[in-house]
Amino acid sequence: MEKLSDQEVRARLSNLPGWALVNGKLRKEFTFSDFDGSVEFIRKVAPIADSMDHHPDVCVYYNKVIVELYTHDAGGLTDLDFRLAERLNSLGS
Repeated sequence: MEKLSDQEVRARLSNLPGWALVNGKLRKEFTFSDFDGSVEFIRKVAPIADSMDHHPDVCVYYNKVIVELYTHDAGGLTDLDFRLAERLNSLGS
């Protein structure tokens, strides 16, 4: 997987609602009404990440989940990160 240029990242990020570039990673905070909502979201994320063989860093709080995406093998952001972000956005929050 090839690392995207800074220009490509900025262009693609502009079409990805709710995501930001933080320390070189794609980052989004998904909010829920309670802990069960956060856990249910993670249950939906896992099979998507497994099917893409691309696993995000996640931090689960009572009513929110922070997701960070980065392709370690490429040393930066790739198409795979953006495709996974798009799929996660389709889950809603």
